[in-house]
Amino acid sequence: MASQTGDTPAGSDGITDPQGLALVARMELVARTAVEGLLAGMHPSPYFGSSVEYADHRPYTHSDELRMLDWKLLAKTDKYFVKLYEEETNTRITVILDTSRSMAFGSDGGMTKLDYGRFLAAAVCHLALKQNDAAGLATFDRGVRAYVPPRSAGRHFHHILAALAGATPGTDTAVGPALQELAARVPKRGIVVLISDLLDDPAGVAAGLSLLKSLRHDVIVFHLVDPAEQTFPWEKVTRFRDMEGEGRLVVNPRQVRATYLERFMRFQDSIRAACLERSIGYALTSTDVPYAEALSAYLVRRSRLTG
Repeated sequence: MASQTGDTPAGSDGITDPQGLALVARMELVARTAVEGLLAGMHPSPYFGSSVEYADHRPYTHSDELRMLDWKLLAKTDKYFVKLYEEETNTRITVILDTSRSMAFGSDGGMTKLDYGRFLAAAVCHLALKQNDAAGLATFDRGVRAYVPPRSAGRHFHHILAALAGATPGTDTAVGPALQELAARVPKRGIVVLISDLLDDPAGVAAGLSLLKSLRHDVIVFHLVDPAEQTFPWEKVTRFRDMEGEGRLVVNPRQVRATYLERFMRFQDSIRAACLERSIGYALTSTDVPYAEALSAYLVRRSRLTG
């Protein structure tokens, strides 16, 4: 597996390194929307219980316990209200990793998008389990290739690592249909983290994301790009091959660079806009940025938005 500065893999699994995981483990991935869960944890839930934080009030009835009365509100209004407490629960975090052929691309001997995605997926799942959440994993190309249901047991991390290690570049991408298939497998509300280069029809990507949002998942997208995709650095006449098709094209990069960069920027903007319109977390992530740094930076931005 390829490595990059600050992310040299260590350990027999070849997927995670202690230094990187220690960094992201200090971050807290807090859901922006109410999520369902069974164990005491750190995420706001639609259930009401005995947390020290309360969410709302309702009028007192004779069946309510006196200890539930809001005595301060009674003193101010001379009316009887009880507190509705917001229980803190854990959640299910499902990481969806793109394993299509385009994810095998890596420029200048650097980390491929797929390898980068493996590290990022492992970090997110490790973080979820560290905060007592349930973590799961799915891989896809035109359809779902592997699915590890969310679990919260510590040993479950090894099942996730095994699935990541076994993921290989498949066929071309069909993000929308794959997300629709996964939506049926992840029925309960939770956090869904999509890691992909999203090289597909933006309308299809948007449709798949919309379905996840309609099921009230909190969706986060890490949009992976290789540095060469953003700069088109080639200078000499080059033969380019379609990563997800049979096309071949010999061109002078200097003649097509401006057009390519304009179209690629337009593509990125369309994906970003689709996420923002649906209140989906979005992070354009270049594979030359250490994965732990990219994840930590996103979580800091997220915490400021939800704090």
